[in-house]
Amino acid sequence: MVQKFKDPKVEEMKKDFKVLLINCNTMLDTLITAGIGTLSASLKQEGIEVKLFDTTFYKTRDKTGDEVRAYTLQVKKTDFKELGILPEEGDVIEDFRKEVESYRPDLIGLSCIEVTYSLGIELLKAVRHTKIPTVVGGVYATFSPDIVIKEDCVDMVCIGEGEMALVELCKRMRASEDVTHVQNVWVKQNGMLYKNPLRRTMDMRELPFQDWGVYDKRRFWKPMGGKISVTGTFEMNRGCPYSCSFCVNSGFNKLYKGLGGYYREQEIPRLIEEMQEKKEKYNLQFVYLVAESFLTTSRKRIDEFARLYPRVGLPFWIEARPESITEEYVELLASVGCEGISVGIESGNYELRKNVLGRDITNERVIQAFELLEGSRIRVSGNNIIGFPTETREKIFDTIELNRQIKAKGVMVSFFSPYRGCALREVCELEKYLKEDDIANDYRLSPTLNMPQLTSRELAGLHRTFPLYVRFPKSEWPLIKICEGNGPQAESLYQELSNIYTEKFMR
Repeated sequence: MVQKFKDPKVEEMKKDFKVLLINCNTMLDTLITAGIGTLSASLKQEGIEVKLFDTTFYKTRDKTGDEVRAYTLQVKKTDFKELGILPEEGDVIEDFRKEVESYRPDLIGLSCIEVTYSLGIELLKAVRHTKIPTVVGGVYATFSPDIVIKEDCVDMVCIGEGEMALVELCKRMRASEDVTHVQNVWVKQNGMLYKNPLRRTMDMRELPFQDWGVYDKRRFWKPMGGKISVTGTFEMNRGCPYSCSFCVNSGFNKLYKGLGGYYREQEIPRLIEEMQEKKEKYNLQFVYLVAESFLTTSRKRIDEFARLYPRVGLPFWIEARPESITEEYVELLASVGCEGISVGIESGNYELRKNVLGRDITNERVIQAFELLEGSRIRVSGNNIIGFPTETREKIFDTIELNRQIKAKGVMVSFFSPYRGCALREVCELEKYLKEDDIANDYRLSPTLNMPQLTSRELAGLHRTFPLYVRFPKSEWPLIKICEGNGPQAESLYQELSNIYTEKFMR
């Protein structure tokens, strides 16, 4: 039940209002999130005090995502210990309890993704005795509000964009006004559940520049391309114009249909202005651009970016779809400092890519895109996913064969994780590969699905040997297949082949 102030007359005079945001993050994934930054900035604009409790540096799992990717030969090894960055020795639950007791916020806001939801709920349970109102937001809450709101430690759920909703909620609470009719927010109060409708999406020009002051300075150190650099994250756009079935953007596009749509673009001059400001203030060395498909926009916009970005003058990383890559764009990106580009391959089986994933692009066009990038100074990686529903071992080898043809320097492979919101989640539930309330696993660490034609053990074996199959001659494939298994022999052989791979392909 949402807390009620006992003396409204006294509280009307109260000017201070404090929010404790929780960034429930996976261990040592240091890239700062633009969402927390804009939330904090939006609240502070209204005179609301904000503090952040961050789980990033606590030991909440055995291995980090980067450690697994290094072990599976996808990225070069990096070590945060060289920078003096180590997991906190304290207990995350106990430290959070102490933070709440000392800060005494008026509202606790949990931001989490599906894989960190359980930890987030444990944090809220630990302070439920304080009766401080709680609100949960983020992608998982957006697509599972009926699950989240059932938790005794949750008073409210924010669905969709949170900036305007959270500001309105806090202003109403500060003024002791009714909070049961805030758009985007579900509210439990006095035995009732108020399910409020979504508001229209924001114009990105209305967003304040991110507030990075809430972050621990260690959060700016991000491994990219084998180096750890002070990195800034900037939203070039929000959402994606495409609705690929394996991606949660398919859910956002459906959710906001009729409400202005979810996909929006930030004005380039404003984006550049924020980059310049943050570069100077935080001594940035690298830029991470949040754009699901950087080149899927107008030529005028790309030209404007190329003209203005030299004012920032930092190396940057982007994502792109193969069909958006042209010779002209490659030259333009290289000329303004693009250091890395990740290109979405997803699957090498055309029928699966078209009919299951919703990506109608030929293998020939994928190959052409990588050929255009091959001669550039840009570090190129191909993004692959394995373990889709209906996928077989043979279809995964179609993906391996396509990767052998494109010869990208970086070979990335993830497990398909049916997160709530993506269209394929419904398929997985119908096929009974998982239950409605199951939590999908981290796409870097382990498979979620255990399918009749492709078990989780088989997927795990293919995941760790994927780069070996791509890079090594086919005469070595029988040895690589042994590495798919478990046990001392498989591990010993895998380490031997990994050393050869690292020496030959990852220097």
